[in-house]
Amino acid sequence: MDLQSRANRHGHWQHHTNTEAGFGRLSSTFRYHLKMGGLPKRSISERQQIMVDTDLQSHVLSPKLNLKLAPEMRADEAVRVIMRRLLEMMNTNEAGVSAGKDIECLHNFRIAVRRNRSLLGQVHGIIPQHEWQRFTRGFAWLGVITRSARDIDVYLLSFEDYTKGLGAVAAKALDPLREFILHQQQQAHQQLVDSLKSARYSQLMAVWATFLASPLSSRSRLPNAKLPVLDLANQRIWRMLRRVIRQGTEIDADSPPQALHELRKSCKKLRYLIEFFQSFYPADRVRKAIKALKSLQDMLGEYQDLQVQQEMLKNFVPQMAVLASEKPCTLAAVDRMMRKLAKRQLKVRKMFKQRFARFIEEKHQKVFRQLFKSGKAIGP
Repeated sequence: MDLQSRANRHGHWQHHTNTEAGFGRLSSTFRYHLKMGGLPKRSISERQQIMVDTDLQSHVLSPKLNLKLAPEMRADEAVRVIMRRLLEMMNTNEAGVSAGKDIECLHNFRIAVRRNRSLLGQVHGIIPQHEWQRFTRGFAWLGVITRSARDIDVYLLSFEDYTKGLGAVAAKALDPLREFILHQQQQAHQQLVDSLKSARYSQLMAVWATFLASPLSSRSRLPNAKLPVLDLANQRIWRMLRRVIRQGTEIDADSPPQALHELRKSCKKLRYLIEFFQSFYPADRVRKAIKALKSLQDMLGEYQDLQVQQEMLKNFVPQMAVLASEKPCTLAAVDRMMRKLAKRQLKVRKMFKQRFARFIEEKHQKVFRQLFKSGKAIGP
């Protein structure tokens, strides 16, 4: 019995994966609560215990999609296949997020959320408007509730690098800052866990899974629902590439950090689109396209991380002033760290012109044209 037949028979979607031995038990718990009308608050801890029992926490599901879509598949069908994979990723990493033992769980969870948000932005005329609005709002909320915890995780990962070059005395003086940030991490994690236990989260996931299990209409009036997915892929990727080039070309030495952040978001969307549909194209040329894009992404990502981390420190300083009232050396060391971050950010900012010029070189743009502009399937 195929996936759609099972969904029609049971009235809900069943997970199918061979990546982890215990995942069937996890998905059956999810299916049970979904069938009963939603996920109660206790289901988070129950699923977490299941993952502990099956040792899944030490085997985080890879963020790689590994999708094999048929070029002639209907666009609405292909979108659901992608979203089912993203739901699988979220469910598999969710218990690890709640446990807080491995920061990769939150990282992978957020990747799935961002991918889904990006995909939702490309499916106008494919998903009914009511569902599209509900999921767009819901996944924007998931992006918000996971952001703070992830930002702090990233900051702590880089903390030792930021203290290098400050000297042993200054590095020691920053110990109270480290302890303060660790406390902030605990608070952010608890707030995230509370959100994952909320009725809002349970309802969002249940409605999303139900939607993904519902049968496709053979008479859909949505304008792009029956479009061959290869056509959708070429159109959306080419349009996003044009946006990246336009935004990058408009950036100059006087552009604010927000301009680079917007370009970074567009680069992510382009990367996600290519990854969704990469099975349609020759693997070697797709790798070249992604490699050219990744070089620009890495620079923009570091620039944005430095921007966020400086803003975090600025917000922490007033609270640190109380914490370190008897240790002015700590506040002085924090000031030195902020200057170091600002200096590094300026250096990274100066890389932009060269990185973007390299991305739009003819040899790279030729690859993009050959892959995505023709609108025709390209053989292996």
